[in-house]
Amino acid sequence: MARSTPEIGVVRQPDPKPDTVGRLPIGPLTALGRAAVEYDRARRLPLVPDGAPSAPALPAAPPPLSKARIRDARQQALLGARLAKSGHFDRAIPTFRRSLELNPAVAAVWHDFALACLGAGQTDEAVEALRQAARLDSTLLPAHLTLGTVLDHMGHEREAVAVFETVLRLDPANHVVRARVAQIQVSHGLREEAASAFRAAAATPGLSVADAQLYMAQAARAAEDSVAAEACLLAAIEDDPNRGAPYVALGQIYAETGKTDLATEHLERGLTLDPRLFPAWYSLAVIKKFTKADQELIDRMVDLAARPAVSPGQRKPLLFALGKVHDDLKDYPTAMRHFDAANAIRAAAGGFNRDLLARQTQHLIAATPPGFLDQRPDVRTDDPTPILIVGMPRSGTTLVEQILSSHPKVAAGGELHFWRDAKHGNIGVFGADANAERAGIVTKEYLDVLRAISPDAARVTDKMPFNFSRLGLIRQLFPRATIVHCRRNPIDICLSIYTTHFENAFDFAADRGDLVCFYREYEKLMAHWHAVLPPDRFIDIQYEALVGDPEPLTRQLIATCGLEWDDACLSPHRNQRQIATASLWQARQPIYRTSVERWRRYEPWLGELRALVPDADPRTNPSV
Repeated sequence: MARSTPEIGVVRQPDPKPDTVGRLPIGPLTALGRAAVEYDRARRLPLVPDGAPSAPALPAAPPPLSKARIRDARQQALLGARLAKSGHFDRAIPTFRRSLELNPAVAAVWHDFALACLGAGQTDEAVEALRQAARLDSTLLPAHLTLGTVLDHMGHEREAVAVFETVLRLDPANHVVRARVAQIQVSHGLREEAASAFRAAAATPGLSVADAQLYMAQAARAAEDSVAAEACLLAAIEDDPNRGAPYVALGQIYAETGKTDLATEHLERGLTLDPRLFPAWYSLAVIKKFTKADQELIDRMVDLAARPAVSPGQRKPLLFALGKVHDDLKDYPTAMRHFDAANAIRAAAGGFNRDLLARQTQHLIAATPPGFLDQRPDVRTDDPTPILIVGMPRSGTTLVEQILSSHPKVAAGGELHFWRDAKHGNIGVFGADANAERAGIVTKEYLDVLRAISPDAARVTDKMPFNFSRLGLIRQLFPRATIVHCRRNPIDICLSIYTTHFENAFDFAADRGDLVCFYREYEKLMAHWHAVLPPDRFIDIQYEALVGDPEPLTRQLIATCGLEWDDACLSPHRNQRQIATASLWQARQPIYRTSVERWRRYEPWLGELRALVPDADPRTNPSV
């Protein structure tokens, strides 16, 4: 356990509250009355922008200080602490600077200086000061916790996890941090690790029954066991019926399993008890068709989103929810204003590199020329179990999986992250250094994953859209696998991505130009696969044609998978499997056409997306 913070600290860390399992308590940010603000395009800019006052540099080897200088530095630090406590951040910051100029080697002062910067909204300088504090004293728990919290609120989740791991080494009983790490792991597809972390949080000594059951429900959800999760949440509600989080979590499970009325009831109940369960507002917006009769509920959302103490990370799902609400109301200017604001926050995570993506696409195409499949026949398996459903997000992949899994011999695997894992996706089967033994291990591991989903199914779907970048490898290893490529009007795809809040963040989703770039590279790669992969067991499904006249394409799809026809495939909305993707509401409806050419509602605000406007109807133009 870390030693206590030195006495000059401005703010001590509050005891974490289990109700914040969806997001860490702000801690010192709340105490100072301010939240971390959005980076200006985040990591695309230097940590301290040009012209901003920078924190005093930490000398590599500070000279010995006189007692008088140490005393003066301490007095300045105490004065800065008093000013910050009273909310005078503009006066506290220069006072802390003077203290650090006199004695830059006190970690606690760097920490307190960072808190004052956060109070003044100077997040970039606060982050650097917190890093200084952590470097000076690796056991200073508040510095690590505050740094991780700020990074998390700015959307830098990977960096936040690295800092939170240090927090957990110093404070293993911090179940809130452990649960937050688990949530981030879920968002990155690390479900086994997340389930383990949630179970560890539930085992923390001293938790109430409701707290422990909440964490166990999170563990069950990470393991995709909705029955166990529901049982845990009902136990939590029985233990503490006036708590919002269990109702919200139960509502989300009901939404995923198609029990829309129950989902709406529990989400609204949970948000009435605790309106600061921010992701639940988006969950409610997704499953509910809003009308003017819901104005009171809408006003609550608007009021909450406007509160200064709400952080960008908390505000983001609210803004996406408000965008969807106003789309329902056909108020498209207001809807787009909310979508733009949400994406400004989503863009803070940064990370998309257009040039790097183009180089990766070029390299992959060069590595898989015509005939590459014949280079290593010894790495193949004849197993026909996998059905790979690929394409851009929002291209109809969930609908296609609903259709396929309505067949009695097909099980739905959902969005599996198997091929996105570098240890599986980069095994080098194309060159002279190919390792047949390693390839055999990977094929077995993948089949083990599919058979764990359903031991008896003849086919199991893998609906990870981004597997389109792994099709060369997958077809090399599984020549009898079926590849289903979902296509849709490109501007409808990209607009839908832009207006959707995803559990798993996409680094290209927040910027119109990035969306166009990503789509063009995807389009280029899919054209390559069509040129070099055998056409058998490879089918394109055009969304507009599928919803316009479902039966012909559905029959072709089932035949391509080597299955006999079953009439259930024409009623995918009756399929009661659990759906955890952004399309969970749409998947419960009979096939409809209202999303076709949705982009026309938002034509005045397309910007760079206008480059994707097709020249012809996609049903008649196969190049679209």
